[in-house]
Amino acid sequence: MNLSSEKTEHYILLGSDQTALNQELVESINKSIDTYLEEESFSYFIVDLPLLEKADAAVLNNLKSLHEKLLEQQCLVLFRNENTEIFDAFSEHDLLIVPSLSEAVEFIYMDQLEKQFLTDSE
Repeated sequence: MNLSSEKTEHYILLGSDQTALNQELVESINKSIDTYLEEESFSYFIVDLPLLEKADAAVLNNLKSLHEKLLEQQCLVLFRNENTEIFDAFSEHDLLIVPSLSEAVEFIYMDQLEKQFLTDSE
């Protein structure tokens, strides 16, 4: 599975040009995130799936498990896709999805500010 990755100071951007979300892609996403968590301790991940047109419920449940695992570790994964059907399917599975990369980055910055504010007020 060819999954691109780009590191920034605040997040890891993972990307795929696949049109269907299948188990192989989900496993590749999981493996990449696990590697970054173990080796470099990143907390924020954006998974860019711009061409995605299909995603079945079973595979989305696997992504939801990843999302929940990351939340327990105080980490966050956001998905990016503009297709309204994909957007709705991800939202129905309580996955964080945004239509643009700039919105994903903004979401991450806001989450960082919120965590910093909560830490400062304790």
